[in-house]
Amino acid sequence: MKDRIADLHIHSYYSDGTMSPKKILLVALKKGLGLLAIADHNVLEGSKELQALCRGYDIKFLSAVELDSLDEGEDIHILGYGMNFNDKAFCQFVQRNRFLLDEISVKLISEMEKDFDNISLEDFLSFNYDRTKGGWKALHYFIEKGITESLREGFELYPRYNCLYDCVEFPSVKEVCDYIHQAGGKAVLAHPGETIKDRNMPFFKKKIERYLAFGLDGIECYYPTHTEEITKLCLEICKEKNLLITAGSDCHGEFGKAQIGEMNVRLENLYLGELLG
Repeated sequence: MKDRIADLHIHSYYSDGTMSPKKILLVALKKGLGLLAIADHNVLEGSKELQALCRGYDIKFLSAVELDSLDEGEDIHILGYGMNFNDKAFCQFVQRNRFLLDEISVKLISEMEKDFDNISLEDFLSFNYDRTKGGWKALHYFIEKGITESLREGFELYPRYNCLYDCVEFPSVKEVCDYIHQAGGKAVLAHPGETIKDRNMPFFKKKIERYLAFGLDGIECYYPTHTEEITKLCLEICKEKNLLITAGSDCHGEFGKAQIGEMNVRLENLYLGELLG
């Protein structure tokens, strides 16, 4: 098992990916993965479904979710692994986070309806879209209304109307870690190379150490856009502090370029502590 590939960061159509959990599993099996996790944005349904689907197959599963948090006005993504899905407090916390994520789009539509005659909040709330196309509901709504021509173009509207992650009250990094821990899970800093834009390595390390102080248990060291320098630094920090080492493609299916298992990181190169039992 240790020589098989692990991918612990995949998104299904329950959040903003294009694939169903079943499709994700079939692709993972075809590629020979040994460990798999669906970590949807503030949603547990994809991970729950994958758990049931993995039974009977030669592949290990980890319960997972990717949660938004705020630190000094910045959106910090935290990956939770190994949580008990029967923990009601945790499930309610995740639902609250999903509400806040959706609320950003609600605020955006409320601002935009002042400038566009063909959109309204009432119309947006009743709008339905094909989940297999990926992305957020609002992105599809903008295309439907002729405001944008692509899903990616829709992202540009959020900063234009000052509707970013800090326009809602996402929990702190510490609060996210606490809820994950209370549900029996481990909290991992997602894609630090994407979160921290400054490439000055002493500053980069300082920022990671700030986040770790809030109760994180590990770092997603292996990630498609990480440079060798970033990966090396993250690994050094984890080994020095005995933290979890994870890998994830952040695959969103056709809504993105990343592919399941593309990091080709084997289980023997990770450190997952008690997560695998």
